[in-house]
Amino acid sequence: MCDTLVALKSWTKNGAVIFGKNSDREKDEPHVIIRVPRKKHSKDEKVKCTYIEIPQVEETYDCILFKPSWIYGAEMGVNEFGVVIGNEAVFTKEGQGPPALLGMDMLRLALERSKTALEAVEHIVYFIKTYGQGGKCGYTKNLRYHNSFIIADFNSAYKLETADKKWALKKIEDFDSISNSLSITDDYDMLSSDAEEGFIYNKVTNRKNFNFKERYENKLIAKIASGDFRRNITYNFLKEKKGKLKVEDLFEILRYHTDLNSKNIFNGSMKNICMHEKSMISSETTGSMVVELIDGQINIWATGSSLPCLSTYKPLWFIDSDVFFYEDDLEEAVEYWRREREFIKQVEEGKIDREIFVKNRDHLEKELLQRVALAKSDEEKREILNIAWKVK
Repeated sequence: MCDTLVALKSWTKNGAVIFGKNSDREKDEPHVIIRVPRKKHSKDEKVKCTYIEIPQVEETYDCILFKPSWIYGAEMGVNEFGVVIGNEAVFTKEGQGPPALLGMDMLRLALERSKTALEAVEHIVYFIKTYGQGGKCGYTKNLRYHNSFIIADFNSAYKLETADKKWALKKIEDFDSISNSLSITDDYDMLSSDAEEGFIYNKVTNRKNFNFKERYENKLIAKIASGDFRRNITYNFLKEKKGKLKVEDLFEILRYHTDLNSKNIFNGSMKNICMHEKSMISSETTGSMVVELIDGQINIWATGSSLPCLSTYKPLWFIDSDVFFYEDDLEEAVEYWRREREFIKQVEEGKIDREIFVKNRDHLEKELLQRVALAKSDEEKREILNIAWKVK
């Protein structure tokens, strides 16, 4: 299970758009960071997604993707224009169709083809209508679901929630968050029925007596997934930060554990934002990302590892650097994630002194934040990347 948040310029301390997401997957499922450079494509070329092929476009854009290693698409990512997207599993009353596009495939395809958030919305709506969503999403488990998305850029953000080929869209004002439950009720701007011949954003008013969440959500599975519970945590966290929200605040909420009156905060619970796999809880936070969009700059922070409460958020930029893995480096990317996970597990289990580690981690993160704020040239940024990604 996962959680995604966004705050717009009106809500942040420095006038940035700040976006954050945890990716919760199976604990042994590698979650890798892959850079996919801008590329020209030949006429009639196809792109092989996780289960199906679709026509490729003439040019795809430079993207940094955060993805399960075995899936074509990504749980979250950002492109060279500052379009950033995160997706969530949602469980609906609509039946699951045959293998088609996964929500993660749509996310990647939209990032590769969009210069604005609204353009990405248009692409995802097209993919849903044309190809549908379907197929096994679980690493070893036969998990299948529909999807919701937050899609943002330097100036705007949208929430798009789906039930098979049906969807609801809401433009976000100030801030919002999503989790593993539908959150659009009767407050949508558009429904799929408003775009019969093609998508053009046009807020529909005065529609009554239709509640998207009430109509389509599978309440039993949504309750088990604790989506409403976790969304209330992230939404209320953002709500209290008007005009004060900083990148560090997103680190804090993505590391959050619910107080369950337990002596061990690492006990598994679907009510944790930073999720730990324990006993009956099969989900674990396998990767975490925060993106700051400000004054034309794209500042990315990522753990590159599981369990953000025990990981360091490290910066990334769209610059030339040898810290990136590319699709041809997939095996190396998986090995990197596994090494990091093993180290973090030792911290979690107390084999490495947790208090000392977290103290050193916090010191490094503070130093990185200070250096990122001052970095101007690509050379300065490369130096920071080397410090960040080559130390624990």
